[in-house]
Order: sequence, then structure tokens, then C-alpha cells
Amino acid sequence: MSKILLDNKEFIFTEDHLPILIHGEDHSGASLYTITLAAHLVASGSKLIFLCGYQMAKNEYVKQVGHMDGTQFFVKEETQEFKEALIKTGDKTIVFVKNVELFDVEIFNIVANRKKAVISGDISKCAFEDKILNKAFNCRVLFSKLNREELPKLNKYEGYLSSTDLQGITALKTLD
Repeated sequence: MSKILLDNKEFIFTEDHLPILIHGEDHSGASLYTITLAAHLVASGSKLIFLCGYQMAKNEYVKQVGHMDGTQFFVKEETQEFKEALIKTGDKTIVFVKNVELFDVEIFNIVANRKKAVISGDISKCAFEDKILNKAFNCRVLFSKLNREELPKLNKYEGYLSSTDLQGITALKTLD
């Protein structure tokens, strides 16, 4: 499993950092970062529901975790299946919406008030960008500029993490 770094030191996300917004354009590193975050949270005992439009995200998750053991639930479409899974699992489950720009605003509305949520994607391509930007997140990780926010100089595959008590450059360290 890859490691998440903050200012070149290993960093461990906990459920206290939720909700989290992760933004990045294509090929910025935001997608792999999101998958790694999910893998870390499951490894620490969290349960999750993962909505993603791409099979390769699920494949990468299984590669990092090594298995699917019933604590994860992947759906690839904004269907009744996803809505029923949210109701069934309640507030104890972390909801990941990866590539949020692919989905309808109804999906965001379903998860917007959940504390245990991770919204990830290219927010600038999202039809409901304003709704996302108006939501309060405990932590934000920006791999590319979003709206008018200024970012420090970032190398490829680096993001800027900010929360009420933390800020710095974040990246992944892959373990081969």
C-alpha cells in the first residue's frame, strides 16, 4: 500500500479529518491519492461505500488492499443500488464519491450532509461546482488550482492539504 506524505513525513488520515474534498485535474495525482486514502481508512478499520465511474479505480483499490472483504461496497452508477446502500449502512460508513463530475447533483445532495464523506474529482468540471465549494470540509487537498484559490508551487503529483490545524504539501510514496 502506498504511503501518504505531508511535508515529506508519513501522514495518517483518520475519520476526524472527514469530510474531505480532493480536487485535481486529469493526471494530477488526485485519483490515486483518493484510492490510497480509501485503502488506508479501511486498513484502520473503517467501513466504506465507494461510488466511482471507472473500473480501474476499483482495480487499484484491490491492488493496494489485497482483497475485498465485505467492509467495502463499490458501485459504478448513481443508481437505486447506491441510494439503498447509503440507507442500509447509516452514518457509520464513509462515503467516497470519486470523479464527482461524472455524476448528477442528486448524488452530491445525498452525501452533502454526511460528516463521513470524501468528495473527489475535477471540481472545476462539475456542473454543481458552487454547491461543492459552499460545503464546509474539515480537510481539503488540492492537486490543481480551484476557483480563485492560490496554491504554493506544486510538483507533478503533489497537492496542497489544508485543514483547521494542518497545512502543507502532500504526495504519495509508492512501495514497490
